[in-house]
Amino acid sequence: MNKRQCLITAAFALAACCLQAQQPTPSEPKNSGKSIWTQNVTGFRKAHGAVGGYTKRWDLSDLPHYAPKRHLHGTLRIWGSNYIKDGKLGAYWLAGFKKVQPGITIEYHLPTAAVAIPALSTGVADLGMSNKATLSDLLTFEQVYHHPVTEVMVATGSYDVYGWTPPFIVIVNRENPLTQISVKQLDGIFGGARTGGYAGSVWHTEYPYSRGSEENIRTWGQLGLTGEWADKPIHVGGQNLRAGATTNFSDKVLRGSDQFVEGYHSYTNYITPDGKINSWSLQARRAIAQDRYALFEVSPASMGPELKELAVQGYDGGPYVRRTLETVHDRTYPLTNEQKFYFNRNPGEPVDPKIDEFLHYVLSQEGQDCVQREGRYVPLKGELVREQLKTLE
Repeated sequence: MNKRQCLITAAFALAACCLQAQQPTPSEPKNSGKSIWTQNVTGFRKAHGAVGGYTKRWDLSDLPHYAPKRHLHGTLRIWGSNYIKDGKLGAYWLAGFKKVQPGITIEYHLPTAAVAIPALSTGVADLGMSNKATLSDLLTFEQVYHHPVTEVMVATGSYDVYGWTPPFIVIVNRENPLTQISVKQLDGIFGGARTGGYAGSVWHTEYPYSRGSEENIRTWGQLGLTGEWADKPIHVGGQNLRAGATTNFSDKVLRGSDQFVEGYHSYTNYITPDGKINSWSLQARRAIAQDRYALFEVSPASMGPELKELAVQGYDGGPYVRRTLETVHDRTYPLTNEQKFYFNRNPGEPVDPKIDEFLHYVLSQEGQDCVQREGRYVPLKGELVREQLKTLE
């Protein structure tokens, strides 16, 4: 066999390897072709939300106590995330706030975080709760009001509860010798050459929002593996690219570019013919277990003994940090997520008093104790609370 034939043979072998990794797992059940949102999604979320969580209680003494500035009357309309309704946090906040502000009636409209900012844009909500405003959310709001929406972080995402905004985790097959990865390397693995990316609603063209293909990482050797691993391709995957969580991953890792690597293997929840939801997390877990060259970004619900979770270093360097309850709480794990309230505030004007009082309650010792009493989302630390309170000044 001559040199040209050898190269052709090697190319076909590599292509076949990549194609095989991108084929749906044969053991996956059939897709019924029905929208999951027309089915019992609430039951699915509650069942999965019962797995994981914590019972730890942190010392919240570095947070302020709630002290009402004034006692008010009226209605506060809160739209958005279903998870404070599917769990107990929304009820805890409502009951605790009602004790100190009995004149304020809270109306919850909580079908999904996707309605949070649209409800603000159309004027039917005072507060919207979501883990991350999308680009279309921001652009719509700004076209209506001609100024940015105001956001206040009110909780850190969960450590391990499905749906409750857990951290992104990076996992490989247990046979893989890799133990750690940096966010910059994740950009090289999951991303590609790009001309820019979004920070909020603003498009940036400077580095690192734009970058060239020389920073792409496509083989295990580029991550320092040697021997049989060195020239093998990295099989990249995770949740489908239209998912809100994947957009958030793009914002954190790919600089808001949505410029994902070719051959990204995506999974999503779907309805099987018997009416059950086939979870994307478990689909991904099964795929990685069968592919020793896989490297996926997933939720903690995908973890199993056949997989290995990697420690992660921040984009600018520093230590490689493993995901633990404490590193999520202190936010040293670089891929931690959060929950936010959004509201409309005209530039130079004070915050609506009802919004101001409620958010001061949520960010107080009393409000954050509600967070840890539920045991899914994680309470904020004092320094971060003080940063959020400045937004209300």
